[in-house]
Amino acid sequence: MERYRVKLNFTSPIHIGYREGVFNLTETTIHSDTIFSGIINCYHNLFGIAKTNDLVSKFINGEEPFLVSSSFYYIDDEYLLPRPMSISLLDYVKDFKKEKKIKFISEKVLFGKSNNVFIKGEPLLSKDIDKDIYKIEERPRVVIDRITNGTNIYYNSCCRFNEGCGLWFYLDVNEEFKEEIFAAVKLLGDEGIGGERTYGCGQFEASFEKININNKEGKNYLLLSLCIPNNKDNLNDLISYQITERTGYIYSPYITSKRHMLYKVIKEGSILKSKFLGNIIDDTPEGFNAHKVIKYGKAFVIPLGLEG
Repeated sequence: MERYRVKLNFTSPIHIGYREGVFNLTETTIHSDTIFSGIINCYHNLFGIAKTNDLVSKFINGEEPFLVSSSFYYIDDEYLLPRPMSISLLDYVKDFKKEKKIKFISEKVLFGKSNNVFIKGEPLLSKDIDKDIYKIEERPRVVIDRITNGTNIYYNSCCRFNEGCGLWFYLDVNEEFKEEIFAAVKLLGDEGIGGERTYGCGQFEASFEKININNKEGKNYLLLSLCIPNNKDNLNDLISYQITERTGYIYSPYITSKRHMLYKVIKEGSILKSKFLGNIIDDTPEGFNAHKVIKYGKAFVIPLGLEG
């Protein structure tokens, strides 16, 4: 298994909805289950249904052809990670109110590669960068009644990343599947990720940087993906964590208007005492036989040496 940092340079705004029927809200990062789903769908577009079924079956049978983390911000050469939950940063930031607002922390600061710290709103950086990561745009839309021709205006929110800023995620991939998964990620950039793709949203250019995998045992571990624990994961090893809910519509050319089941997942930034494995759930709707539908909840963790 090789590890890559996949850097997404967005060429258009993104819309990541998180509340059904509400268009004027958008998330600004992309969760691991959404990234995985996008890669699988583009893999299908490139290599066909039979090969995609074989790939999905490997996951269902406990194999791991590839793993992904959730995405996080980058700003120039600063790559941000979610702030580890319950970790105090008062040694770096003396102002309690500012310390409390920090949600992301530079890799260089987290792993002790820089003693310099600068607060830029929610991120804690290793150098002073005088620009915002993104801005939220409001785009007007209009609905026309088919009977009365009456119009109703509503607004759609999109996130546009500023120059030198965007998102990145970790990709662990077996050599056997590397070129195919790289191709799927590149196609995903052309197709777009998230919502409003009809209007050109979510398009990006992907670059891949090989990263050395740190196999050292950590005092604790930092979760970088959404995680659905499996029966081998010891829930007593959850040191500091948050739970959220995930659902949404199944995206497939063979099915419409079917939803995933509602899952409770452990959020990114949670601190674990052991390496969780996470789970892949067979979420195929009853009576649907075109292909398997799975919910991605594999744990992507890195060792963490900070005190909790």
